[in-house]
Amino acid sequence: MRPLLALYLFLLVIPALAQPADSLNQANKTPTDRADLIRQLVALPCGIQPTDTKATVLQKIKAYVATYKPNPAFTEDRFSLAAVQQALTGALRGGYGIGAVLVDGQGRILHGAYNAQLQTGRSDLHAEMNLLTEFESLPQFRKYRAKGNFTGGGNTIYTEQLKLYTSAEPCPMCFVRVAIAGVDTRYVTTGPDDGMNARAQCLPPFWYQLSQKHKVQAATNAPVLQQLAHCLFYSFLL
Repeated sequence: MRPLLALYLFLLVIPALAQPADSLNQANKTPTDRADLIRQLVALPCGIQPTDTKATVLQKIKAYVATYKPNPAFTEDRFSLAAVQQALTGALRGGYGIGAVLVDGQGRILHGAYNAQLQTGRSDLHAEMNLLTEFESLPQFRKYRAKGNFTGGGNTIYTEQLKLYTSAEPCPMCFVRVAIAGVDTRYVTTGPDDGMNARAQCLPPFWYQLSQKHKVQAATNAPVLQQLAHCLFYSFLL
């Protein structure tokens, strides 16, 4: 009887152990349509219901984000949260749900921006592009601007190492832009459709080498922020 009892317990325990991993995979997979995305949104701790409209979904995410406290167990949670807030602002204003912030060496957020393609009709205004373009037009940028960079033998625009936090992994255009700027980059969620980090070796040699001078990698943040960023990335499906 003991071998049969052991087998019975094994069959009961294995599915229970497998369930969390399967749920996580389902939560982070690329949604194929609105219904698929809604299922992922319902899994978030925002109180979203399957029948909610896009406006209601975004308002519930806004309410959750407004009360979210950065988790001290994750060293970059505060900056990831700021990037997610920018992504949410972009979605609320009728655009794509992708946002970014620029942080200095003392952990101060210098500037934030979101993807403004749809709102402006500008194909170049991805979140990271918009962020750097706006920041480089501000008077405070003078403190960080390199002198003579490319013509003087340098390869980047910024003199002091800054960090750029983006809600989603940079696309090819943004990936090269942050390499030219010379900033370390952290992303809250991967960009499964167009994320460039894992494809960096596809670049011509000069651009690949330049991109490797500054790290582009996943941020250290709470899983719930990753899931929020993931869903906001695909909020256009709503």
